[in-house]
Amino acid sequence: MPELSVGFIGLGKMGQPMSRNVLKGGFPLTVANRSQSAVEALAGEGATPARTPAEAAARSDVICLCLPMPATVEEVTLGTGGLIEGIRPGSIVVDFSTIGPSTCRSVAAALAERQAGYLDAPVSGGTTGAEAGTLTVMVGGDQGQYERALPILQKVGKKIVYAGPVGAGAVLKLMNQLLVGINLAGAAEAMVLGVKAGVDAQLLYETIASATGNSFQLQRCFPDLILKGSFEAMFSVDLLHKDLNLGLEVGKDNGVRLLLSALAAQVFEEAREMGFGEEDIAAVVKPLERLTGTEVRARP
Repeated sequence: MPELSVGFIGLGKMGQPMSRNVLKGGFPLTVANRSQSAVEALAGEGATPARTPAEAAARSDVICLCLPMPATVEEVTLGTGGLIEGIRPGSIVVDFSTIGPSTCRSVAAALAERQAGYLDAPVSGGTTGAEAGTLTVMVGGDQGQYERALPILQKVGKKIVYAGPVGAGAVLKLMNQLLVGINLAGAAEAMVLGVKAGVDAQLLYETIASATGNSFQLQRCFPDLILKGSFEAMFSVDLLHKDLNLGLEVGKDNGVRLLLSALAAQVFEEAREMGFGEEDIAAVVKPLERLTGTEVRARP
């Protein structure tokens, strides 16, 4: 049995399968979540439920977070009933959330005052990767703490990258997200234009997918989502919009102009304003479809 006891807070679409993989890996697991149904499900599989993040922290050597927004991370770590009220000296917080590097550093500083460590460890690979334990994990923080937490990281990810000091993992993830937004916005434009100009949507997709215009986002979003008219969220427009704006903040802080990233953020803002924020990022195609009167769908 592994020596480290683990807490996991944030049992959503990513966090629940990730925590399940930690539990399957043999680590004693304590879980907490706003929605108790997820806690009860994992408790039925052998996890110990906790009422608050502080209670989970008091029972754990390593406390994992998988939360949607920077403000949520701050509340769960530093707020009333938060980790900081129960965390033990020598414990490590592993934050799988996608947040900005400035938030990572401020949370790390607050935890350091309690003699606890912090690793920013955002992930990429979606719900499929979370379930399979094949995520890419990008880690920033003290290298000794990283090495101590590595056995847990290896239960959720296939490729574990140590990026450097606190905040470096967040920067890596946000640069990935900028490219997700840029690539998908471009693919949406090209596909809508091609269909509007008279090319069959399925033919257009298959040809581009075999040519130099291919991209991961083209393959992710078109065959199983857009072409089928299916937009149930695996990763929502709202969340990528948040990530794009966090990436733009990194650009501002470092004095780097980000023209394409800013345009992509506006495209996703348009989708949110039109009511598609809770749908999958594939729904970014919908505003241009409406504007042109052209739907990018496979023929029945």
